[in-house]
Amino acid sequence: MASSFFSPKSRGTRFLTAIANLILVNIIFVITSLPVFTLGASVTSLYRITIAILAGDNPSVFRDYMRCFRDNFFKATGLLLFYAAAVALFVFEVYMVKTTMPAESQWVAFTAYFFLILLAACSLYTFPLLAWFDETFVQLLKNSLFISITNLPVTIMYLVISAGFAYLVYQFPTITLSGMIFMGFAVLALFYSLFLKKIFEKLGAVISFKESEEKD
Repeated sequence: MASSFFSPKSRGTRFLTAIANLILVNIIFVITSLPVFTLGASVTSLYRITIAILAGDNPSVFRDYMRCFRDNFFKATGLLLFYAAAVALFVFEVYMVKTTMPAESQWVAFTAYFFLILLAACSLYTFPLLAWFDETFVQLLKNSLFISITNLPVTIMYLVISAGFAYLVYQFPTITLSGMIFMGFAVLALFYSLFLKKIFEKLGAVISFKESEEKD
């Protein structure tokens, strides 16, 4: 029984390999995210690995992560800056409304809140899309908006979970971040990837590294 459990094709071996890959990709993700401005490329690469793990593609974690990081760095960084600037704009608008307008007129801030939620929803799909589709900057934003609307139940679930995670970080920063640094970011991305994989495959994505390996 022991030999069958640890055979290369057994479920036990595949499970242990997946756990090891998640720990490894989580460590790489944390390290590559430390400069902050690299966060877009890091998130893109993280989803490249987690979706491949679910597809049983058995990625070479470090090599495939860094290849994705390198190939998508400039586009991912541009997207990150776009989202950061847009969020800053609407947060500033909320601040101005709250500090300069009378209480009975502060309902106008709901427009800014709406766009902040919309930006958050789109951002949850933009970087995973970049990981598996070769699209322009504008196409990525358009498709992110389209997917977020057409998969509204999934989008709402993502937003609720992400908001819950942000709350935990705010209330219990040490405990929460300690768990995330070990394997938490990869586990969260893997959970999101359960749904992203199905959505992307419907859109025609081929979840495999084999084609890129053949080109190399």
